Amino acid sequence: MSTTVTRPIRRRRASNGWIPNQHGAWAMLVVPWLLGFVEVMRSGGPMVSSLLLLAAWLVGYFAFFAMSQWLRSRFKPRFLPAVRTYAVATGVLGIALLSLRPEWLTWGVIFAPLVTLSLWLSWRRRDRSLLSGASTVAAASLLPMVMNSDGLWPWGITPEVVGVSAVCFGYFFGTVFYVKTIIRERGNEGWVGASVLVHLQWIWLSFYLPEAMPRLLIASFFVLMTVRAWLVPWLGPLRGRNFSAKAVGIGEFASTALLLVVLLAF
Repeated sequence: MSTTVTRPIRRRRASNGWIPNQHGAWAMLVVPWLLGFVEVMRSGGPMVSSLLLLAAWLVGYFAFFAMSQWLRSRFKPRFLPAVRTYAVATGVLGIALLSLRPEWLTWGVIFAPLVTLSLWLSWRRRDRSLLSGASTVAAASLLPMVMNSDGLWPWGITPEVVGVSAVCFGYFFGTVFYVKTIIRERGNEGWVGASVLVHLQWIWLSFYLPEAMPRLLIASFFVLMTVRAWLVPWLGPLRGRNFSAKAVGIGEFASTALLLVVLLAF
């Protein structure tokens, strides 16, 4: 007589939209703000409004995630408590922020279309598309410019701050390609080639950044990122070896830390 041991099947707990599950987004959310805040301190700008912007930005991300999940689910009511709570909190923080810096409201001309596009793509269940990635990366990369401006017009942002935003966009948008080559599009040589080309162009573009920026260091950073874009998929997915999410996350932490060091070098 034999007995069969049945192991319980682990089921993923349904998300209600309260906790974002896109762990890789945190670096993209925080790093541009941190770089912008460093420039605010250097220029003697108002730090209180910058800190309040961080709070509104992070809570706004929670609201954005809950809303995108609600839209993606075709309006399932279980997401509504998170949507309402985070939307109200974001609204309160936004009003407080604009009471200090009303001129920042002009940036809504750019942010509103980006957020609307991202939410529409979530409703279409294309939130993992390149277009969605580009819109969210663009929004995050604009933060240094917002924090060091008196509004979108009249234009008074220094070329160096614009350069910092450009480099943030180049790195994080390149990361969208890179992560796809080792997770969702692993083993796809076409995606690996596209990832390499996206990183490669920023080596050249680095030399067109403002002269005050460490252009050679930034170009060298993108050389390393280009090598990574080719070498990691070649050592892993293209040879049938998959990397864990933890390993990918550690690698991203290291490269993001290096980006901070490079951009704080001037």
